[in-house]
Amino acid sequence: MARLGELLLAGKYLTQRELDSALENHVLHGVKLGTCLVEMGYVSDDDLARCLGAQTGQSSLTRDQLLVAGGQHLSLLAPAAIKKHRLIPVGTQGTALRIATDQDLSGKKQIELEKFLNRQVEPVAVSGYAVDCFLEQMFGIPRPGRFLPRYLKTKGTTEPAPVVTPPPREETPLVINGVQWKDLGEVTQDDEATRIYDEIFSGMLNRDELPRTLTEVAEQLCQATSRNDVAKTVLSYLSGSLAVAALLMIKDDLARGWSAVCEGEKIKNFEAFSASVGLLPDLQQCVATRKPFFGNTITPEAQLLMHTLRHPNGLLAYFPIFIQQRVVAVLVCGASEKLNPLETADLCRKASYALEILILRSKLLSS
Repeated sequence: MARLGELLLAGKYLTQRELDSALENHVLHGVKLGTCLVEMGYVSDDDLARCLGAQTGQSSLTRDQLLVAGGQHLSLLAPAAIKKHRLIPVGTQGTALRIATDQDLSGKKQIELEKFLNRQVEPVAVSGYAVDCFLEQMFGIPRPGRFLPRYLKTKGTTEPAPVVTPPPREETPLVINGVQWKDLGEVTQDDEATRIYDEIFSGMLNRDELPRTLTEVAEQLCQATSRNDVAKTVLSYLSGSLAVAALLMIKDDLARGWSAVCEGEKIKNFEAFSASVGLLPDLQQCVATRKPFFGNTITPEAQLLMHTLRHPNGLLAYFPIFIQQRVVAVLVCGASEKLNPLETADLCRKASYALEILILRSKLLSS
C-alpha cells in the first residue's frame, strides 16, 4: 500500500519541505500526519480524504460529510467506541454497519468487532482531522492539533491533480549502530463493553521490565516507534529513584504537558497542562541557556505545575531535550538527593537522539 506522503507528493498537493515540516510535528507531538497537514494549512481535508480513499481502496468521507452522517447515526455504537476508539457509525449498507475511522480496522480487529456487534462492518476511510473535528463538536473533546501553527499556501489555485499511486518499491531498513529501526505507528457504556473494545483496539506496547541502567534505556530507545515510547522509557527509568518526573513539550513559547509520573504511577490528564514559557521562569532559563537548571521560583503558573505534579514545594530540576540544537522538550523532576544530574543529562541526550532518529526515519519512509 502506498504511503500517504507519497500519494500527496505524487498528486502535487504539497511540497517535500511542507511534508518534512508536518512529519516533524507528527513525531514530536504525537499528532497524526494527515491531521498535521490539514491543521498547518498545507492540504485541505477534501484532498486528504480523496487520497485516503485511493490509499485504502475504501469509500471515503470529508469532515463535513462525517459531521452530518455521524451525527445522524450516533446511537448505532456505544459512546466508548466513538470517543475512545474513534469508531463513528455513518449508516448501513444492507446488513453491514458502515464505520468511519482513522484507525486500523482490518483483519483480526474487524473480525473481532463484527463478532462483538453480531453484524458485518464496512470500514469507511476518513482523516484523523475529520475525526478530531467530529469528537470536538459532538463531545467537546479538544482537537490535539489545534495548537499547530497554520501557514498560508503561496502557490496559485489550481485544479487538484488526480491521485497517482506510486509503483511498489522495495523497503530499505534504516540501520544505525547495528540496530534496525522500525516503522512509526500512526489515540457511558457498561464496563464489560468498554473492556471488549479496549481488548480489540489495544495496540500499546506492554513492557513489564523497567530499564535499570542507561544501557538498558538505550536498548529500549532503539526499539521506540513513537514519541510515547520515548517518554515511557525515560519516565520508567526515573521512576525507579525519583518521586516525580515529567516531560513538557516546548513549541512557540508554549509549554504543554507530554507525560508525567508520580510515585511510579502515571499522572492522568497531565496533557491538559499548558502555560507560556515566560510565566515559568526556571523553565525559561533552561530553554534560553539550553542547559540544566535548578530552581523554585514561585509564580501562579509554577504553582499550578507543581500542584499538577503533586510536588507542593521544594526544588525542581529542568533538563533540555534537543532536536538540531533546538529545545523541543524539557524533563522536569524533583531535585532530591537521589537525583544524579550527570546521569539525567545523559538520559536526555539519549532521548534527543531517539527523537531525531524517529523524525529521520519518518522522512525516509515518506520519500
